[in-house]
Amino acid sequence: MTLIYLPGDAGIKLRSICYKPFFKSCGKRVYIDSGVHLKGMKYMNLGSDIHIDKNCIIQAGPASTGIQKKIENNSFSGKEGELLIGNQVHIVQNCMLFAFGGIKIGNQCTLSASTKVYSQSNIPYDPDDKGKIVSIMPYNTANFIIGPVVLMDNVWLGLNCIVMPGSTIEKNSFAQSFSLIKGNFSENSYLGGQPAKKLRSRFE
Repeated sequence: MTLIYLPGDAGIKLRSICYKPFFKSCGKRVYIDSGVHLKGMKYMNLGSDIHIDKNCIIQAGPASTGIQKKIENNSFSGKEGELLIGNQVHIVQNCMLFAFGGIKIGNQCTLSASTKVYSQSNIPYDPDDKGKIVSIMPYNTANFIIGPVVLMDNVWLGLNCIVMPGSTIEKNSFAQSFSLIKGNFSENSYLGGQPAKKLRSRFE
């Protein structure tokens, strides 16, 4: 616990050394700032030159039990529960990533502060019987949707974006702050809205 909150360069260096053996794979120059909580590290594959800023929560591993509505995502190359992060990735303060259904983040991606990526999320009904009254509690009998999330190379998510299960954003795309991202978006998209839509091309 002390290591999680150890501040400054000393903390970053110690975490880099001590955490590396617990990842499934880990490249060079992976900087993890103070207050970052990692759960399921053996399911995490990290590239090189990654910065994870203060107070992020990142979880990977098998999905919860319960009634599942699964979304297929052919863009995801890993296994369910895996987190795959490429090279030159910046995950800014207070981000949350839940890779129970699988998350892939490509090279040169940025997740701005307080962005949340969900590859699994609860749903307020039974997908097999929508007339049935259900509760989210207890969690082990709740209904949920699960599907891999893929952010291809050079995707930038603005402040407080939310990415829902099964979504794919193709390379060179940008999402405005506070966007709710559900579904698939083509290469070079400039997204915005709740739910997000392609507003124009990012690059002319």
